[in-house]
Amino acid sequence: MSVEHNLKLAQADSRIDAAERNIRHVESLLPWLSAQGYSTVEIEGHLGLMSEALYHLKEQRRLIGETYH
Repeated sequence: MSVEHNLKLAQADSRIDAAERNIRHVESLLPWLSAQGYSTVEIEGHLGLMSEALYHLKEQRRLIGETYH
C-alpha cells in the first residue's frame, strides 16, 4: 500500500475516532438537559442515526483495510 493510501486511511481513522468522541460527549449531556426540563427524545433519535451511520463507516473502513493488506 502506498504512503498516500496509508495517510488517507489514518485520516479516516482519526475522523471516525473524533465522531465517536463527539457522540459520546453529546450523550453525556442528555441527563443534564433532561434535568433542566428539555425533551431529549429528538436528540436521542439523531444520536441513534449518527451512531448507525458511523457503524457503517467503520465497516467500510475495515473492509478497505482488509483489501489493501
